[in-house]
Amino acid sequence: MVNSDTNLFEFILFTEVNQSQNTRGGETKLSEKIKFGSACSQCQYVILGISEDIGPQMNGGLPGANHGFTSVVQAIQSVQSNKFLDGGEIGILGEIKQTKEFTSASESIGWVEELDAFVFHILQQYVHVKQQLIVVGGGHNNAYPLLKFAQNSAKKKVQSINIDPHADCRATDFRHSGNPFSYAINEGVLENYAVFGLHESYNNAFIFKLLEDKNVYFNTFEKFIDDEVIWWIDWKNYYSELNKELPIVLDIDLDAIQFSPSSALTPSGFTIEQTRKLIRSISSHQIIKIFHLPEGAPKTKEELRLYGKMVSYFVLDFIKGQNSKM
Repeated sequence: MVNSDTNLFEFILFTEVNQSQNTRGGETKLSEKIKFGSACSQCQYVILGISEDIGPQMNGGLPGANHGFTSVVQAIQSVQSNKFLDGGEIGILGEIKQTKEFTSASESIGWVEELDAFVFHILQQYVHVKQQLIVVGGGHNNAYPLLKFAQNSAKKKVQSINIDPHADCRATDFRHSGNPFSYAINEGVLENYAVFGLHESYNNAFIFKLLEDKNVYFNTFEKFIDDEVIWWIDWKNYYSELNKELPIVLDIDLDAIQFSPSSALTPSGFTIEQTRKLIRSISSHQIIKIFHLPEGAPKTKEELRLYGKMVSYFVLDFIKGQNSKM
């Protein structure tokens, strides 16, 4: 176990396989193939859980992003190892967890900055340059240290695509889940940034001005409603033209999915199947350095089961697409 400087966060390195899944004769589950903890050094894909909800609550979001990673791990292990996905290329590294509950924004100033530094430190220590990282859980605030890590690893600027109702480009007065990309833009981390599925009425005038001033590309969810065919063409054209020499980071904010248990629950958004299509299309055409799935906030037993299985579909779709590129 590794703790942050003030013990607000800890990192638990997984050490053993959870092989509690039921198996039938002639079957092999991913639980028998996946590697854990330090054995992830042998894997192409490294899965890391971040279980914290400080970032979302500092941004006025709902609590709960500190739950659910265990349900994702269980769901991934329970699927079949077969001709579509062997699983031996997958490693589950461990989990970064917050150790102190959020009470108020005034009492938690500086906590997200400490988390930024801790996430970056853990990634530097455990994730190799040639590996591909999958990060599950926590707030979208963690996009900032992930982008910094991708830039630092490649010694190049980063390309970022975000599927999100919100651009997460709020003012940079203090760190929270609403401003990871504005920090990254201001610090010159990003070569380009694009948002797909932006909700027109849920981004303020400051954000739209920043997007215009910084030449950030966006395509709204309202345009998806108006003409889905044109929207999909635009999506494919955009990712097809990305610079293959620069790292690509893909974010799927779970707030973008209708009725998904998340920190900003929405009745209007992409379906699970549409989200899978987004992931499968880009991952089968571009190598993605980091795949980030933040803002899930399951609370009840039923929500945990839904969240775990939904995210496992997204992770497996991503890996299958990337394998087709290798």
